[in-house]
Amino acid sequence: MQKRILLTLLASLFAMSHAMADVKLNGFASIVTGIDFEEDEQVEYNDRTVDNLQESKVALQWAADLGDGMRFVGQTMARGDAATGFQLNYDWAYFDFNIGNSSKLKFGRLRIPFYKYSDYLDVGYAYHWITPPESMYSLTFSNMDGIGFQQNFQALGMDHALNLAVGTYQGILILGEEEVQSSLENLIAINWTATIGDHEFTAAYAQADTYVPATSTAGLANAAPTSADDGDKVLINGDYGFFIGAGYKGSFGDLTVYSEYSIVEIKDSIFSDTSGGYIGVSYLVDDYTYHATYGIRKAEEKEYTSGNVDFGNGTSLNSTARFFGNGDSTTITIGVRKDIGMSTALKVDLDLYTEDRVQDALAASTSEEKKATVLKFAVETMF
Repeated sequence: MQKRILLTLLASLFAMSHAMADVKLNGFASIVTGIDFEEDEQVEYNDRTVDNLQESKVALQWAADLGDGMRFVGQTMARGDAATGFQLNYDWAYFDFNIGNSSKLKFGRLRIPFYKYSDYLDVGYAYHWITPPESMYSLTFSNMDGIGFQQNFQALGMDHALNLAVGTYQGILILGEEEVQSSLENLIAINWTATIGDHEFTAAYAQADTYVPATSTAGLANAAPTSADDGDKVLINGDYGFFIGAGYKGSFGDLTVYSEYSIVEIKDSIFSDTSGGYIGVSYLVDDYTYHATYGIRKAEEKEYTSGNVDFGNGTSLNSTARFFGNGDSTTITIGVRKDIGMSTALKVDLDLYTEDRVQDALAASTSEEKKATVLKFAVETMF
């Protein structure tokens, strides 16, 4: 049904283009595979590594010029899945309106401006890694339904870009190792970028009321009858969550330095406070880009004074909190990118991942460390 709707929409857009609109099509594709060299039985292959098409994707984007500075922009993406092949999703669908020469208003399904690479997060050709560092790009959602505003201006000798978005998100959040249907209400995000010469600075802030149904999340349904000293602070029902991020990119001839860092917290909740980021360098030699990146991620689980009471199934409030706070991890990525022609790149990345795991399951004992050594290959293109 979803494919039939997509084909009908495409046909309608093409028909409309002959009558009243100029439709431009473009797209991108990434084909990724990899090898896991780690023999640690604790590491599940699909959790940390690629499996044929797991990180592969193909997308088609179209923009219909409706006149008077108004456009419709749509994007569908098929993401690879090891078990079922490609799964089709409708990622973007919005109208935008030019306001003067330097401002734009958007309405519909938009990209949330969390990161430096948010606007082209899925376009692997746009950066040197096969995938951006998970230590920073860790949120499992990137789109929202709402209104966006973009403003470009010059001040203090710098070029500035301001991106503001307001709306909601309804979909899957990854909590611990669970996929939970949740929602973010009253979502507001702002991203500011300042560029001076070969140096670029980025700052971002986002907040939302976070709704997670306790009945569908392991441990939370049992966590409801907490003691008086904990009150209702352990439940997620409109609690206030926020994201803070900052980044820097500087070029010094053929050498480029990259860095980003973020903090994510949900106040008065059972979910862990997380922070993470990376620092990396790349060096350009003809058509080759050699790069190295060090990423770190921390999760601080909550602990409650009376949270060790057994719920009767071997779990407690504190064990549930530990399940959602999976400890600290580091990733070292070493790789090379080879540009071919005008819009294609070959990439090879070696990821060395180490995780200090707090707890694997709600009722399981703690474990100390997990490792993965992954060699990944990719062909990425734009068309």
